Amino acid sequence: MPLYKKIAYYGTTLHALYAPYVHKLTAKQIVKDMCGDMIQVAPVIRILHGPSDIRSSDLNVRHIIKSIHSSGANISIESSTTTSECIQKLNQWNVPYIGIQWGELQYKTIKPGFFIEEKIVDIHGVQTGSADVYMFRCIKGCPVTIGVKRGTIQNSYDMNWNLIADKKIDVERPEALVKMITLATILSAPFEFVRVDFYVSVHSIYFSEFTFTPAAGLQLYSDQLENELSTLWQ
Repeated sequence: MPLYKKIAYYGTTLHALYAPYVHKLTAKQIVKDMCGDMIQVAPVIRILHGPSDIRSSDLNVRHIIKSIHSSGANISIESSTTTSECIQKLNQWNVPYIGIQWGELQYKTIKPGFFIEEKIVDIHGVQTGSADVYMFRCIKGCPVTIGVKRGTIQNSYDMNWNLIADKKIDVERPEALVKMITLATILSAPFEFVRVDFYVSVHSIYFSEFTFTPAAGLQLYSDQLENELSTLWQ
């Protein structure tokens, strides 16, 4: 069975014990407990009391509004952002994560919620709210592939930073690669499979999230590579 099919099945076996790892706030504390000063987490500015709990004073371009209970439901605050558009979006997202319809049971028990977080100062020294994400797929505590995502576009690499799919964006091998591999190894150790995501700033590595069912188990790599990686997960 190729890796992506194993990931899809894996999602149907997950349960409430995985929820703290995909809850965007409790995951921060878990990661700090596991890795201490080796890793940073973006500071939380304020936890919202509900989707309408947005004040004009919250609209700081250095901040981003995130959902507690899902992935991708974020508002990067810009100078043109208004409270009304934030409230409208948060009300739309104020429902249990749709991932459970695809068997992603780790989200099922998480109550919808939102918080405001400080944007990462990325490797270029800017706070755009859209820093590159470094994604390490790990099988039984061993990182096996690396993805680098910019917006919706992604490059994929092996653990020696060789491309394993067509190049789509220009990305240099990060100086912090070895340290990220070490952190991914530590953070993935308790699980059969997980993708551990990081941001990189000038001096630090920041935790992004744990993802147990990336793309809900859709195929990412070639048939040959999916089958090769699958042999590592027995």
